[in-house]
Amino acid sequence: MQNENEEEILKFGKNVCQLALDYKDDFALYNILKTLKITLYLNKDHEDLQKLLKQCEINLDLPLFFKKLDHILEKLGDTAKQQILKKSPQQLQQAPLTWLYYAIYFSLKLENKTEKDFINNSTVQTILLLVIKYHLSYVIYKKDKRASKSSAVYKDSTQTIVRITEYLLAFAQENNEKLNDIYFNTKQVLDQNFFNLLEDQNSTERNCFFIRRDKKIGNFLVYQNNVLDIHIQIESSRMVRKGESRNDWKNTNIVHYILDSKQYYMQILQLIFPTSDGNGNGGNGRSGGIIQFTEEEEFLKDVIKQKIQLPEDFSHEDAIDALNRTKLKKRAFPTDEEQQNTPNLYKQHQRNKAFSANITKRALILAGDYDIPPLPILKDFIHFLTQKPFESPLIVEDVYKTIFMIDTLLGLGYIKILDLFLQNQKIIKLENNYLKIDLDNNLFSRRTNSYLQETTRKIIYRIPYSLSLLINRVQHYFHDIADIQKKELYKEDKANEYFKFIKEHIKSYPKHISFNPKHMWKILDSYRKTYLYEDMSTLFCIGRYQQNDTPKLAYASTNQRAQGHSNLVELLYEKLDMHTCSANLLEIEASVFKKSIEFNTTSQYVGSGQVVLPQKSSIFFQSLKTLMLHEDDEEKYFNLYAVYTRYAMSLLLGLRGLKKSANLNCISFEFHAFIISEKSHTNLSGIRVIPMCNEIENILRRYQVLAQRLGIPTDNIYLINNNKYEIYKTKNILNILENYNAEQNLIDFVRLVPLNTGRHAITKLAMETNFNLFYLEAFMGHYIAGAEQMGIYSTLNMPDYISKVRDLTSNIAKTYGV
Repeated sequence: MQNENEEEILKFGKNVCQLALDYKDDFALYNILKTLKITLYLNKDHEDLQKLLKQCEINLDLPLFFKKLDHILEKLGDTAKQQILKKSPQQLQQAPLTWLYYAIYFSLKLENKTEKDFINNSTVQTILLLVIKYHLSYVIYKKDKRASKSSAVYKDSTQTIVRITEYLLAFAQENNEKLNDIYFNTKQVLDQNFFNLLEDQNSTERNCFFIRRDKKIGNFLVYQNNVLDIHIQIESSRMVRKGESRNDWKNTNIVHYILDSKQYYMQILQLIFPTSDGNGNGGNGRSGGIIQFTEEEEFLKDVIKQKIQLPEDFSHEDAIDALNRTKLKKRAFPTDEEQQNTPNLYKQHQRNKAFSANITKRALILAGDYDIPPLPILKDFIHFLTQKPFESPLIVEDVYKTIFMIDTLLGLGYIKILDLFLQNQKIIKLENNYLKIDLDNNLFSRRTNSYLQETTRKIIYRIPYSLSLLINRVQHYFHDIADIQKKELYKEDKANEYFKFIKEHIKSYPKHISFNPKHMWKILDSYRKTYLYEDMSTLFCIGRYQQNDTPKLAYASTNQRAQGHSNLVELLYEKLDMHTCSANLLEIEASVFKKSIEFNTTSQYVGSGQVVLPQKSSIFFQSLKTLMLHEDDEEKYFNLYAVYTRYAMSLLLGLRGLKKSANLNCISFEFHAFIISEKSHTNLSGIRVIPMCNEIENILRRYQVLAQRLGIPTDNIYLINNNKYEIYKTKNILNILENYNAEQNLIDFVRLVPLNTGRHAITKLAMETNFNLFYLEAFMGHYIAGAEQMGIYSTLNMPDYISKVRDLTSNIAKTYGV
């Protein structure tokens, strides 16, 4: 490539594929741009293509764009065409978008092909449209000032679409009728269908994705479906570092490998920013909303922008002297224009106070908030809104009234209520007065096996009969509406029409009432706190939660029939007198309806998929006891007891799987307390005071005696390996157990059950037994806004906390056979 052409080509490549300007590989650049041209040309009529070019700062009409691309490819010359393209070059590790086009190049074998070879292949075109959409979202996301600074977000999300593209293109070229039915003949978008198939516990597709190894060609990806008798070797564009291994279960079935970065992929595809204001739903990106961030209070918005006004004849030295004599001794005086907006320490302190107050105010959502109307006022407003019965046939205002009543009582939000009316059955549906809601998959562990609790990932609760009649009436209203009109309802302008309708009634209401119809879930959550109902069921049921709620929900377990939440619904239904309002809208006597909700007491649970099954746990501990009973070798006995101790600590102390989680330096058997700081680098923060039941105290005492006898430190859980001691690691204990020829059941348990399983088991039992949730938060080490767990300002009743938790974990010991 000639020097005069180099800058133009590299600039073009950088704009489109995020290439570095110092990238000098002509052949790789030639093939990236060639693949780019084929990808874009096959979808040249799609609107996203023009958007992509605009975002890449390429202001050309499509014909001129492709002409320029051809011109650049010609400049690169015939020399580049004759070389062999290497896979996953090291120089492109920081340019993830190029990985996409490498994947397409190798998957479609584009060495001697052009866009003409695929112009009639609609399936390939649709797959490549996924790439264009991702490319567009990637560029928009990265340019936004709120975007994540972590390179893992970009690399891992791109790796996800690369794998999807490679597999789908292989399936498309196989052109197998059965495969086409599974992956292409679907109403869903191809990538979402792909994810659903791999995440569905009942899908046979979960067991068809593997890494294999061949001595001649190395590691490679395969799709092996024994049911359909289909075997496809996948041409990967990137090096597959690990091959089939007996001891590495993740490399045998790579579904986890494909799904691990789905959250990053969806974050970029849906433009979910980690520091973005909410979308009105109050939830974060994993629940259909956007993660909430700290907003600056109104009264401080202009504090930083104000400039110091000093007399014009003041010198720089005079100004500094004047400022030093003020109360704000550490005020920073700007020395140039760039420093004008630099806050001094006082302003920073004031700003931080505003941030803190704002977080607390928004997170607590208390009844004293101005936007939480008192129940009697809201009740009167609902009567005002529903004073006129439904028209016959229904009109759109009748639909809006019903949406408001459902949102007030259930907090589902405009979109989910539309899903309910239109019977899309994607997330929510109504069956015999039961609402069935699919829960956010990101709240659950992707690791599933026969040792862990199987979860339904669906919550079901009962609603009042008259409310279901309102829903059925509105559903009939939508029967005769064309599909295109139904899709229009999901658009922002239609949602705004509904919000405008409610706001107009707020203005015309003769009394003063203040609330935001976009945030009805907050009103419901405030009332929930007023009547002291536990929060996990409600958060699961309404599907709206703040960022800090997600770890608690991931651990949580709640009754599938959600009696607790149904009780709250029934209470508010009566307090708001919706019984009368529903009867008035339907023009039916109120006495026809029952106010109460009849429950089905079926006891199935949703929640964590990382909690070990009690019967599997009992077998595991019993097997270890049996082995130790017949073991004469002190080293083997100690290692087996270390395994026993580490899992007992997980289940009875709720520890994580971190190295620092087994720190035994701070134990008081007299006060029954285990003190640890797992995640913090110092002992000044993140401290947990964990009550110890008798069972774990006896186990830890025995471990310390054994360690001292063998001259091993007692500050952590150790293993003995080749006459040396080392801190407990799952990888090491697996090797040790295999060397002992231990039962496969023991090895599988250690391999498949995570060391943090106790946190999930304890939370599950606590919720099922209505355990004090403040004690649970302290036990788990979760942050509580505005509270101190220890010290002179603590509101925690420490003796009662220790007593109650000891009882709880003692029950865990019995249930799980510790």
